[in-house]
Amino acid sequence: MENEDSMLHFPEKTRHKANAEMNKSLNRVNKLIQEVKIRNREQEQYYSLMLEQVATGIVVVNENGNVMQANSAAKNLLNYQSFNHIEQLKRIDTNLFNTFYRLKNGETHQFLKLTYKNNITHLSLRATSFLSHGDNLRIISVHDISNELDAKELESWQKLIRVLSHEIMNSITPITSLSETLLNYFIPPEKPLDKKTVANTVKGLEVINERGTGLIRFVESYRKLTRLSKPVLKHVNLRNLIEHLMLLLENEADFQRIQFNVETETPDICIKADEAQLSQVLINLIKNAMYAVKDITEPRISVRAHYTQNGRCEIQVIDNGSGIPPEIMEQIFIPFFTTKENGSGIGLSLSRQIMKNHGGSIEAVSSPGSTVFTLTI
Repeated sequence: MENEDSMLHFPEKTRHKANAEMNKSLNRVNKLIQEVKIRNREQEQYYSLMLEQVATGIVVVNENGNVMQANSAAKNLLNYQSFNHIEQLKRIDTNLFNTFYRLKNGETHQFLKLTYKNNITHLSLRATSFLSHGDNLRIISVHDISNELDAKELESWQKLIRVLSHEIMNSITPITSLSETLLNYFIPPEKPLDKKTVANTVKGLEVINERGTGLIRFVESYRKLTRLSKPVLKHVNLRNLIEHLMLLLENEADFQRIQFNVETETPDICIKADEAQLSQVLINLIKNAMYAVKDITEPRISVRAHYTQNGRCEIQVIDNGSGIPPEIMEQIFIPFFTTKENGSGIGLSLSRQIMKNHGGSIEAVSSPGSTVFTLTI
């Protein structure tokens, strides 16, 4: 029994009846031990398979930090397939290692942000201690709470949209009506006008009318569904779209003092997207960039579009402003957060939701003198 050897067989046919009975009893004990061992192995296999099926990561560590067991969910969440010691977590994230090291029985560490290869995951960790064969062990559960955080953000901007929809609709409707009236007035002109002036005026009014109509549809979808409508995908020429938006924004304050640069990999670079929703995202990013460079002596904003190696498209809005401080960088996509005096705080949150609905993403990188917002679609 000390050697956990239950395969030994005692002879039951002996001359001494007492010895035969004793050996027979010992064989029954051996058989019972074998059956218990088989049941234990089956039970261990059962719990092991069950652990592999749960979405929550489970890690068992001893006092020395050795990982006794870790299920697949834990390895995937922690980005470590060969996980043997918590010291390995230092290579992923020092804060993650410190959390694992210090986490005590029953303690929950909420909102630990793990950044790995440009992917951000929000984790919740909880520890439970127990004694096994004289060893003090801790079971640490690791749960991805990114979806819960996204749901809270979604609920926040839904509430804001309900409040703002009425006011926005009241503003956009007369603008659209006025643009249509002006178009009818200039086509054909009632009196001789300079052809260039007429052409520029008509082009500008067409943009105003188009954007106004698009915004009405955009806001109406929020009023009816309290969520973004499903993108209506069609082929969009990015060069034409960006130049179109530049024309729309040229009457913004300080537009003329900013040096704008539009770069596309090819003149006919195209993507499949909802043009109205993508325009909303780009207008928001360009306006944010204009605000960021308002105090810069030689302000510059670049809008670039190119294909990536995996066949996707990246659109970048780059400014040479003072940059976004690190403590603010973590909050820029949170609904209602704004650094502008009269800002609503929903622009970037809404932009991220639009990009997610397109199967894409929006990321930001900032340092003094350079802020880059990248749309991937």
